[in-house]
Amino acid sequence: MIETKEKEIDGATYAVTQMTARKALRMKAKLMRIFGPSLAQLFLPSNDKAMDGMAFSKGEAVKSLQALAMQLDDDTFEKLIMEVLVGVRKNGMELNEQIIDLEFAGDLLSLFKVVWFVLEVNYASFFGESGIGILFQEAKPLKKASMKAE
Repeated sequence: MIETKEKEIDGATYAVTQMTARKALRMKAKLMRIFGPSLAQLFLPSNDKAMDGMAFSKGEAVKSLQALAMQLDDDTFEKLIMEVLVGVRKNGMELNEQIIDLEFAGDLLSLFKVVWFVLEVNYASFFGESGIGILFQEAKPLKKASMKAE
């Protein structure tokens, strides 16, 4: 069932209604085409990562961002952001191109926070602990199972 979720971001309340299943599938395919290669480069295991004990090294992060920048043109990026923000409301006002230009002028960080919220609402399992979110969590020691004699 389609839900609407709200979140306060930098002093404003944003309402995001989940995409329909087919729209979410198309968007996920587009996101994977655009960001998949650089994310794969970032998160694939390497000897450096194992030695550092990190999820990824700074060098790999830079290479990944360079790869993304090389294949992502301005128009594609702008259209993607605008598509992600369709139907989002800020303090009850629906965001459109003109409002986005005015409301986020000089404040792209807030814009990216809103985009991230839209992605969380629509792809919670992908960005949460059962998906890519696990890569950003600190390593937790495994608890040994205690076996009691019955």
